[in-house]
Formats: sequence, C-alpha cells, structure tokens
Amino acid sequence: MKTFALISLFISLTLCANNEINSVMLLPSTGDVTVLQPENDKELQWVDEQIKAILPSRVGIADGFINSLVDPIKYTAPIRIPRNNNGSTLLAPPRLGSISLAPAIPKVIEEPLRLQALMNKSALINGKWYKLNDTVRNYNLAEIKQSSVLLSGNKSQPLILFLSKSNHNITINTK
Repeated sequence: MKTFALISLFISLTLCANNEINSVMLLPSTGDVTVLQPENDKELQWVDEQIKAILPSRVGIADGFINSLVDPIKYTAPIRIPRNNNGSTLLAPPRLGSISLAPAIPKVIEEPLRLQALMNKSALINGKWYKLNDTVRNYNLAEIKQSSVLLSGNKSQPLILFLSKSNHNITINTK
C-alpha cells in the first residue's frame, strides 16, 4: 500500500511539473500529448510557402469549350421491341420455313505438310511414312531427293517439301 501511494505521488508531481513547463514555454498542447515546435523550423516554412503558392485560383478551360467537345463514346439508343397483338413485348416465334434444320458443318483446317525425315527411299511427312507413288492428301509422292521430296497432284503446280531441320549429330551407316 505504501509503494502504491509513493508511485501515485511521484506521477502527480511529474504531471504538475510538465504543466508548469508548458505554461512557461507556451507550447501547444493536444490532449495528453505535448507537441514541441521550434520557432525557426525550415521544413515547416517550406510547407507554408508551398501552400501559399497553390492558394491562388487557377484559370482553367471554359465550360463552353468542354461542352463543345465531341464525346468519344458512341451511345446508341436501346432497341425498342414492338408489342405483339396481345400486348406482350416478347418476340414472336420464328417461322418454321426460315430456320435451317441442317447442322452447320465446321470448317476443317488442315495442318500444312511438313517433311520431317528421309530414309531409304521413304519420307516422313507430318508423322507418317510414305514411299514413292503413295498418296499424300491430294498429292502423289513423285520423287524423293537427298533433302527434299516432290509432290505432284491434280493442280498444275507441283509441291516441293524440304527438310526443315537437319541434325548433324546422328549418322546412319549402311555398310
């Protein structure tokens, strides 16, 4: 109990001393926190100068000019759906003759022909081996050379495929 009384006495004396210091130095007080402010603080003077610089009203663009600008976003009026004979805004059912009942055939996109390898009068084209006179899509394998193949077909111009990549690390001996 005696220690509690001594501690409370000590705290009250320090608080009284702080209040006397504040009244002598005329420091601003914010509640329980005392703020110390030196009189010649250069940073605060700089802030004050910046605030004074932006205080005068600035001249902007006139409202008439802003209103005369063209709007970059095109706005279209919503489509008005006419009312049916019965007063409903639902669309009328389509006529049976106007709907195509045949399913739409998806367009097939074929991978271009690529010559990948040549070996013993055979050619690896798009992952499949072909020999002379075999049919590759709509073409006939007419000739196999050292690094290319000749495909002839119904079209007037023949198609020549070249090896796209050569690997010099692999050698095949045929002794």
